[in-house]
Amino acid sequence: TLLFFNGGKEKYARCVTIDQLKDASTIQDADTLKRSWITTFFLGQVWNPRYFGIDIKMLLYLLGAVALQLNILSCVITHLQINNGHASNAIITYTICFTWFVFEYLMGEEVHLYTYDLFAEKMGFKLAWGCLVFYPFFYPIGAYSLVNNTAQYGDISVSLSLCIVGVFVSGWVITRGANMQKFAYRTNPTQKTFLFGLIPQTTIPGTRILCSGWWGVARHFNYSGEIIQALALSLPGLIIGPTIWQRCLPLLYPVYYIVLFVSRQMDDDEVCRRKYGDVCWDQYTKMVPYRILPGVW
Repeated sequence: TLLFFNGGKEKYARCVTIDQLKDASTIQDADTLKRSWITTFFLGQVWNPRYFGIDIKMLLYLLGAVALQLNILSCVITHLQINNGHASNAIITYTICFTWFVFEYLMGEEVHLYTYDLFAEKMGFKLAWGCLVFYPFFYPIGAYSLVNNTAQYGDISVSLSLCIVGVFVSGWVITRGANMQKFAYRTNPTQKTFLFGLIPQTTIPGTRILCSGWWGVARHFNYSGEIIQALALSLPGLIIGPTIWQRCLPLLYPVYYIVLFVSRQMDDDEVCRRKYGDVCWDQYTKMVPYRILPGVW
């Protein structure tokens, strides 16, 4: 697995060079920003600390992903013990989708080096706690409603399982497609097309802002895919949870993503506006008016 990534000093400097920035005065050295020790402890001060050649940030993401998968498997084992070795369609569907989520994330790790989490967050308590606690224990919240589910509470049909998988895959196609398109452009900007020549790599003139393919549908269309995947993972528990509380519990996962991505989109748009300037960014927002969900917002 990849554990290395070149760092930088400041949020804007990490995703733009001086010659691309319309106003170079917006770049500030993080060390000059006056923050309390509590804020520094929580948000971090160093971008990518390395020890013995290992990037600690990437290591934490790796450990979090492994812990997440182990928690999911623990839920499955407990479910099997309670149900005398029989697994419900609901927990099988949930496990297959989430296992693919983790496996694909680790296998395509290089692509994620170009996403927000890796280039825009410093190594602090927030990131460490998120990777080692929140990520592995909150993300599988949908499984907690399925563990104690016995035959008396019913199950979902095979056809419904396939529908849920279909919803999950559609979200994955949106997220992975958008990230792969951006990755292809960032690593090979001279390439004019993407996906076997089917999608032109069109940008706003004079910038690196993609405005075709997935990035021409919405400015953060990949966030829609993440939310759709989270919604799909909440459906098994929502449908057959033993109690009202256990049916509502899985919905916290997509709700969390909505809250996270709405605020992140606003922050990212501000960064891009300062990076490319008002003229170029306004041109882009006119071409791609929707922020996350096409036709809605």
